[in-house]
Amino acid sequence: MGRVSSLVEYCLLSILIVYSLKVGIVQGQTHQWITTYTPCSKPCGGGIQTLVKECFTVEFEPKPAFKQYCQGLVVIQPLTKACNTQSCELCERTLTTLSGIVTSPYYPEKFTLPRYCAVHIELPEANRRVVLAFSEFSLDGLELEQGLTAEDVCICGTICLLHDPNFDKIREELCGTKPPFVWVSQSNQLDVEFITERHDIFNRFHANYTAITTSASGCTQFIDTEVDGPNGFLTSLNFPNHYENNLHCEYIIQADPVHRLILFVESFQLEPGNPKTNCNTDHLKISDLYTWRNDVYCGTQHSFAWVSDSNGVWLVFHTNHEFVYEGFLIAYEVIDRDYYPLVFTTFPGEFQTPGYPWAYPAFTKFEYLIHAKPSEVVVITFNDFHLEAAHTTEEEEIALCEKLGFVENDTLDTCLEMIENGDLCGRSRSCYIPCTEETAQDFIEILDVYYSEISMYCGYLPTFSWVSKGNEVLLRFYSDENEDFKGFSASYRAIERRPPSEWELVFRAASGRERNAASKWLDESRGYNEGAKAAKSVTVGSLQTYKNRIVNEWENIGVRKVKIELYKSGNVLSAFIFEGIESSNLTDWFECENLIYAPYSNLYNCTDLVFKIDEEGIEIANELGSNGDNCTDADGLVWLDLQDVPDGSYTTCSYENAAATTTRFFYSTLPEGTPTNTGTGMEYADVFTIWIQRDCDQHLIMNPSERSVESEDYGFANYPHFEYCDMYFTTDPLQHITFNFKDFIMQTDCELQRDYVVIEDVTSEYWICFVGNKVMLNGRLQPIMQFLIPEYCSSLLRSSFGNLTNLDYPDSPQYIRPQGCSTLVHAPPADRVVFSFNKFSFDFDIGPEFVIVDNFGNDLLVPLSGHLYPFSCTSASNELALWYYPQPHKIISDIQVKLVKLNKFHLICLLFNLGCLEFYDAEFSGFFDWPLLAMPTGSQNCFTIIRTHPVLNRRVTLTFSNLVLQLLECDAYLQVQDSTTSRNDKYCTTAQVSFTWTSDTNEAIIKFYHGPLPALHQVEAEYRSLQRVDPQWYQVFTEDSGHFWSPNYPNLYPNDIPVAEYLFHANAFQLVLIVFTDFGVEGPDVNGTCRNDYVRLYDLLDQRKDNYCNDQPPFGWCSSGNEALVSLIVDKTAQKRGFYANYAFLPRPDPAACGGLFNSDSGEFSSPNYPRAYGNNQLCVYVFQVSSDKRITLQFDQLVTQPDVKCEKDHLEVQDKITGRKNVYCGTVGVPLTWTSQGNVIVMTFISDLTDSAYSGFTGSYTISDREDTQTCIEEFMAQSGTIKSPRFPSDYYNNANCRYEITVDEGFAIQLTFVEFNLEPVNPTTTSCDFDYVEILDGNDVSQDKLCGSRGPFERRIISNKVTLIFSSDFISFYKGFVVNYEQVSLTTPPPSCDQVFTGTSGVFTSPNYPGNYPDNTECRIEINVADTLRVKITFTDFSLEGYPNCPYDYVKVTDIEEGIMEKYCGRIDGPIEWRSESHNVLVLFHSDDRTPSSGFTAIYETEPIPVGALSLSGCGSGGLVETSAQFGQLISPNYPRPYSLNQNCRVRITLRPEKACLITFTEFALEAHPKCAYDYVELTSFPDGASERFCGTPFVPFTWRSTGNICEVHFNSDAFVPSQGYRGSFEAVEAVGRITVAPTTEAPTASECNQELSHKSGTFTTPNYPAKYPLNAKCSTRIRVPEGFLIQVSFRQFDVEDEPNCNWDYVEIVDNGAGGVKTKRFCGNFQQSFTHTSLSNDIEVKLVSDNYESKTGYFASYKAVSNIVNIG
Repeated sequence: MGRVSSLVEYCLLSILIVYSLKVGIVQGQTHQWITTYTPCSKPCGGGIQTLVKECFTVEFEPKPAFKQYCQGLVVIQPLTKACNTQSCELCERTLTTLSGIVTSPYYPEKFTLPRYCAVHIELPEANRRVVLAFSEFSLDGLELEQGLTAEDVCICGTICLLHDPNFDKIREELCGTKPPFVWVSQSNQLDVEFITERHDIFNRFHANYTAITTSASGCTQFIDTEVDGPNGFLTSLNFPNHYENNLHCEYIIQADPVHRLILFVESFQLEPGNPKTNCNTDHLKISDLYTWRNDVYCGTQHSFAWVSDSNGVWLVFHTNHEFVYEGFLIAYEVIDRDYYPLVFTTFPGEFQTPGYPWAYPAFTKFEYLIHAKPSEVVVITFNDFHLEAAHTTEEEEIALCEKLGFVENDTLDTCLEMIENGDLCGRSRSCYIPCTEETAQDFIEILDVYYSEISMYCGYLPTFSWVSKGNEVLLRFYSDENEDFKGFSASYRAIERRPPSEWELVFRAASGRERNAASKWLDESRGYNEGAKAAKSVTVGSLQTYKNRIVNEWENIGVRKVKIELYKSGNVLSAFIFEGIESSNLTDWFECENLIYAPYSNLYNCTDLVFKIDEEGIEIANELGSNGDNCTDADGLVWLDLQDVPDGSYTTCSYENAAATTTRFFYSTLPEGTPTNTGTGMEYADVFTIWIQRDCDQHLIMNPSERSVESEDYGFANYPHFEYCDMYFTTDPLQHITFNFKDFIMQTDCELQRDYVVIEDVTSEYWICFVGNKVMLNGRLQPIMQFLIPEYCSSLLRSSFGNLTNLDYPDSPQYIRPQGCSTLVHAPPADRVVFSFNKFSFDFDIGPEFVIVDNFGNDLLVPLSGHLYPFSCTSASNELALWYYPQPHKIISDIQVKLVKLNKFHLICLLFNLGCLEFYDAEFSGFFDWPLLAMPTGSQNCFTIIRTHPVLNRRVTLTFSNLVLQLLECDAYLQVQDSTTSRNDKYCTTAQVSFTWTSDTNEAIIKFYHGPLPALHQVEAEYRSLQRVDPQWYQVFTEDSGHFWSPNYPNLYPNDIPVAEYLFHANAFQLVLIVFTDFGVEGPDVNGTCRNDYVRLYDLLDQRKDNYCNDQPPFGWCSSGNEALVSLIVDKTAQKRGFYANYAFLPRPDPAACGGLFNSDSGEFSSPNYPRAYGNNQLCVYVFQVSSDKRITLQFDQLVTQPDVKCEKDHLEVQDKITGRKNVYCGTVGVPLTWTSQGNVIVMTFISDLTDSAYSGFTGSYTISDREDTQTCIEEFMAQSGTIKSPRFPSDYYNNANCRYEITVDEGFAIQLTFVEFNLEPVNPTTTSCDFDYVEILDGNDVSQDKLCGSRGPFERRIISNKVTLIFSSDFISFYKGFVVNYEQVSLTTPPPSCDQVFTGTSGVFTSPNYPGNYPDNTECRIEINVADTLRVKITFTDFSLEGYPNCPYDYVKVTDIEEGIMEKYCGRIDGPIEWRSESHNVLVLFHSDDRTPSSGFTAIYETEPIPVGALSLSGCGSGGLVETSAQFGQLISPNYPRPYSLNQNCRVRITLRPEKACLITFTEFALEAHPKCAYDYVELTSFPDGASERFCGTPFVPFTWRSTGNICEVHFNSDAFVPSQGYRGSFEAVEAVGRITVAPTTEAPTASECNQELSHKSGTFTTPNYPAKYPLNAKCSTRIRVPEGFLIQVSFRQFDVEDEPNCNWDYVEIVDNGAGGVKTKRFCGNFQQSFTHTSLSNDIEVKLVSDNYESKTGYFASYKAVSNIVNIG
């Protein structure tokens, strides 16, 4: 082709000469062969090459030698070698198409021989250019020989030369390996020349070329950064003046192949257009010349960045014929690149490290480019971040350990070892190591492209976000040789920015007579506005100076950019643009790094620049040209010089002489500044202007110090209209950012249509909006919502309710977290946050290491430690945080936090006033009243929070006096709430009586709701604190009545508790009455003082305290107010049974009206207004209370009320509150009337209605006397039916009771007694008699008919007399629930006739006598069924109701197979039919009733069925433990069936059938010991020959079947050495084989292991929680088991290990028989080596587990089953 350059020819010739001589060396001791190959024998590298050998000496400079000296050296190279077979056209081509492919020869193979190739591209049209895009380029260059340099590699090595033949200077020589790149010609032609010098170097390239059409206009520009410099500017035509119409301008920027380009679009204002239609007006299109990714822009845009994918960018600027604008200003620069990045342009999206979630590869360099619109910023959220941590030095590690408290040598060594092992912070050390260029190993680097700001992250990090300032982000990921980390997973999204603001003129000065323009600019004492000329009014003759007032508040106006422009005749001559800095120092603009544009190329890098502004002028120069001091220096340059003329001063610079008397604005007209020694190119302008572009957006990087942020114009003026400000706050990933709004005043707008502030969490996208007038608002950004790695233990919550625990709960923390662990709760501004700790145990050596922090004030910090009772802490603002510092060598456990919102109400546009929230410390008693701020506002909520420090373990008591509410129906109210327990009361009415409110824990919240109307509410309140007790010994009662008892009652109370407390809280108009029905604690000391064990009764209103000890008869106590506190205080010595008490809330006497509390030894009382008429609608309560050993006698001297037969109108009720005796009086009652109580409390209630009240009422007096100890109760019953209950039923009866109940009915009738419930103390185990507590039945002659005790199900007794007496007696020790008995009058009857029957037919029916009426007492019936010998009998009882009792000793039905001896016994009430089958033809049914408790009896039918011929009954326990049979059917039974099987049995039955048959086994009865894996007693069924087997145990529902797969099956029964059971009964038969086993699923419930659970299957298994792991501490668990009526429950504990203590007072298991009156077993604890069983008395029990807060064990594994209480197999 003839276009080989001289350089290429030289290099090719050099290569051929050198390497034709030096191809190979075969060396001996003195001589050597040097071998070469001849050139190819044919043109274009064709033909062959021939080996040439030459002999040389072996020395530093080899010399030729005779060949015989080298004859002994063996040459292994081939004699000939083939050359290329390819034609010459492959290397000599001309391409003329508009696109095509250019590659190295033989691509993709390497080019193996020294070659030269040239490709000429010539496009057909002259206005086109060639874009050559290399997708692969790998030319390794010449291997360096001695004497060659690295520069020689591309000169005389493998090269690719690119050359535009129309421009001799445009050529580029390329070699080495390069990322994909482009090369653009400047004409329509391009030469690609390629040369390689060796055959064994990997050399190849691949490129696509395409044609682009270029414009011939004068605004087309080609920039080669290798020639024109690595950075510079592009502008639209005439910028910053308006561009022209009908332009088509093109700009091509090309960098070298290893770089990419960044375009910084600094200013952009074109004709507005629609981006969705590709901006069809004026627009700028930016394209990457390799990937052809492009964007089109029009209108006004923010400053933005555009990063290329490759090394070439094409910009096309097009304008139409209509409007013109300022245009654009674009800076460009080159940056390094390794390869083509992943580019993301669609939003939202995700990206990860290579290989995620598996380990990323070693030595990775990866780039991600996220490109958003100019109007957007980018948010990147790293959801998982797991890179290698930064490197640390030993000094840094020691410093960390010392910071954590590891000071001593041994602990310091432990800490260093933990760091080495990665245990200090979990699995990684990144939680405390900063990531810097010096320490990072694997890391990600995030470049905010436009602002050139870099962030670096490495190590383990929680979820965090990063927000850009600009529109484009470039991420670079680097890894070293370590491959043990999985990398990161991230998501990204875009956030819209507000449109850019317009430029505002803030200063203008005209040259000429104007002087001191700079000083006027600097003068902030006043603002100019002289005529307020428009910005473009630049005529010199106009007013000389304009200055906007906002310059005086420069730091507050949100300056984003500053522009200086010089004008002449209305056109911009020169312009400078700076980044704005919010500062009061105006000279801060002029910092070199913030100069973003000037029309001078040598200002771009800001080298040695001085930007000066002072009273003498404004100047942009280098340091030698500053202020003209060095005007004679040739190196001094100046670009701008605003020359104010000081009086009497002259300049030394020649170009300034013209300004000796007049202000001038000088600027350089040269592209690179003017030398000051000559002033060449310096001109002056008419007008000097300063413009600003305001933008209130802010991006703040937060550090631990506090920063202030204010709205625009805050503090001196209202904020501007139509503002839209975005403020982005960022901190490092391990930190939070807290906002404390100390002032917040905006226009109120609840619909977000006017002014508002929105705070958004960019990670979770949660946002909250604030409007109106609010203070103390806390917003939060950058929350740590979820942690994917264990060493981060902080969280942020926004829910209104939640639960928290400490790290690694319930265990202590397993790792140190040097940064600590924190939880922050963020509520809406009008709410407050309450932390309620249910458990707290935290020990530390030095501290504080656990604190609660109120973010609104640093003084609101609560340090905590120790073992604390439940407590709460309420925030002063809407955020509350807790922080703790976990260390493994410390103890932390059981932190549970409940979070609730303070405000339960919701109002539209709620306003919260800081003045309406007050805090008081109850440790120092004080007073508060209704908040004054609430009075004028209406609907205002105010809060008072009264609390004590949690470590003091105290509670709050409030005393309210004179509560006056002016509004009705709860339109205004006062509400009090305990922060921890949420117990609360609302008071809506005026209560002029004093009342109290006592908290359960350390904090009480009082809410004052003023109501919708202004009103003057008032209250007087006092607060104080009281000591608290351990919450496990504390109860609060708010129901109107109930009962309570001492711990463990009726067993001995524990002596290891200091105090047990009971708080009784009634409403404000009630008092508390407490009646102790049983009382026995340790006696007084020698001085008669109760100081050992005693009960303290505390009246919280009048603070009266009464102490009681010793044994006391039942007695009562009344409070004066609405609250009472009962405390049992014990020492560590004696133990007694404690107490049982009832309480009731009674109407509170109002001494100002009527009634009263009487507690002196004597006194007088009367009705209201006595002796005048008492008046209508009266309710008067008189409470008489004396000491516990006294009783009260009332003497009425007059008692006259409105007459009424039923005493339902006006009446007086007198009641002994101890015994319950009550009398009601009305009308005229004879006096004197005496009424004496048995107890020490009488409540007398007088009521008058709204009718006639013209009666004087009553008057009287009272006295006291000693009480008797025995409790008597005598009652008579004369009705035909009724009900009698033991004292205090359903509560336990009291001790020492002696009650007599006499029943009399009509003559000639008997009395039927039906005991519905019966639960008394059991019999005396010594005498087996009812010697303790009992009920004795006496007939009409006082002859004892029965003496009953213990616990029984419902039963009956008939007394053949019209009189009966029941005697109930209890002793002084134990007591139980008691009894309920119904009585009725019944007819006397004669004994029934004989009821024996004989049946011989095949079916029949028989019943009990009188069925369905009650059968008679003392009856015995024999029903014999005798059928043919070949038949057996099936009996079905369709209805069955007899007296029931375990083992059926009283009334029963006994069914016997006479020949086989099989017998079953039934009694009780049974739902559903009962079926029974005989084995023979002869059956006897025996019915028996005793002398009491008849019932309706039974009805039954019998049927017959054939006896199976040859049927066998096999147990398998014959000789040798194996029984074999080939019978086709038969029966299977367990040993001894139907009796329980024996222990240690091992029995087998093997059944062999014909080959085509299989075994079908059906079990109709099945009850074995239960175990989850059937490891104890079991039946195993095996099929042969395949050996498939199934194992069964427990009590599955029957019938169920099993089928073998083969013709042989085996039944294997095994029992161990423990716990026999009923066994099994079944049958087998031969059936057709089906080839598989079919097993009916067992219906036994899965093992239950919850803390509180109910079980209703007939059998099952259950365990303690977590079994076989340890059960929880402080547990109160209940497993309730209920089976059908007629069954009892048998519970078997297979494994049992509960914390041991002699009296089982720590942890224990207890069984409560609910169906038998709540009878309790003894407590079980300790480790039982053998299983044990308990059988209930009813069908309803509870198995309770109670544990304390110390040690726990594995608990128990238990099974249960329903057993009949009516079947006794004897």
